[in-house]
Amino acid sequence: MRSTAFAARLFVVVVALALALAGAAGAGRPPGDLPNSPATPDNLSGQQWGQQLTGVAAAHDITGGSPLVRVALIDSGIDPGHPEFAGRIDMENSVSCVTGTPVHDTSGALWRDNVGHGTHVAGIIAAGDNGFGTVGVAPNVQLLVVKVTDSGLPITPAAAACAFEYVSEQHVDVANASFAVDKGATGAADPLDFFCRSDKSDRDAIQTVAQAVKDAIRSGATVVASAGNNGIDMAHPAAGEDCLRMPVQLPGVIGVASEGRNGNRVTTNPPGASNFGLGVIDVVAPGGDPAQGGVPAGLILSTFPSYIPAPPTSIVVDGPTGSTFRYNAGTSMAAAHVSGIAALIVSRYGDLQSPQNGKLSPGFVRARIDETATPKPCPADTRCEGSDSFNGFFGYGEVNALAALTD
Repeated sequence: MRSTAFAARLFVVVVALALALAGAAGAGRPPGDLPNSPATPDNLSGQQWGQQLTGVAAAHDITGGSPLVRVALIDSGIDPGHPEFAGRIDMENSVSCVTGTPVHDTSGALWRDNVGHGTHVAGIIAAGDNGFGTVGVAPNVQLLVVKVTDSGLPITPAAAACAFEYVSEQHVDVANASFAVDKGATGAADPLDFFCRSDKSDRDAIQTVAQAVKDAIRSGATVVASAGNNGIDMAHPAAGEDCLRMPVQLPGVIGVASEGRNGNRVTTNPPGASNFGLGVIDVVAPGGDPAQGGVPAGLILSTFPSYIPAPPTSIVVDGPTGSTFRYNAGTSMAAAHVSGIAALIVSRYGDLQSPQNGKLSPGFVRARIDETATPKPCPADTRCEGSDSFNGFFGYGEVNALAALTD
């Protein structure tokens, strides 16, 4: 137990040193050669407080992303007909990995979102700058949809591995993973979805998913994952120190915790308190909290499928037919903000002739996100380990889009 804890602390120190060195190397880096254009607000942008909190609105004066940047949405799919994504979904290469094997469908039927989660996440990342509705963090980028779950279906290790391996073949720049691999899919159910290396079936699942994530990162994809909404310390799991959640605790993944409108860690249920853990959380981003701003003002407004019924009070319809929006909350929404900012970083600094993996090294993107975050010290809570500049609740701090593009 002691050696494991020491190794974990040593890993944090090594990662921090590597990020510092990467940041120093990237300081003053000139813009790359990707085409970029700024973004402007749409009629519902005033309700997107998360972008105000994280400098996105100001960053849009620099870029709204490049159409050559590709973001993979690994989720429940997307509403393929939502006007906010018109012309920016890769219909040819989007797939369903629900069965563990990528299945193409250029009509969008197999990767249609029947849950609503994926469409909401997609809108935070990349809703279009089109004169109506909301504007995503990176409204000009292209989306590659990789569906890993459907109504009532678990996200199996096979589906997750399929998704990341597929991403590694598709020249993806950023991969958003607002989910946890379901432990219940492998045998004994664990509502906290911890996989433990001491169990052979768990160990095999960890190895399979970890290799797929590693392949995706090696291919040039910056992988961003949500921390989860269980209010647990992932650095000290009750299941044992050899246990972890996937993909957030896999090497190279940017782990994102959730904050509310007041900038405090989310502790309200629903959506559930944000998970935490020293060395697991890189940054914190807006995820929404009813206790911070009320309902719906304290929640995150984004796109939603018009064909899924929902309470009228939670939906705003404003724009062309099928242009539906809904409030939601959770670390999934927080991760989506960070994925959008990662896409802006690639758009700003990416190089089409880069000898590295992809248009911009995932190590550089992660370093920019971490080093330009606004530090947030621990509150008066003994569970928050670390320092004012790096701790288990907020990581390096609140993600800052403008600083990531300018500092």
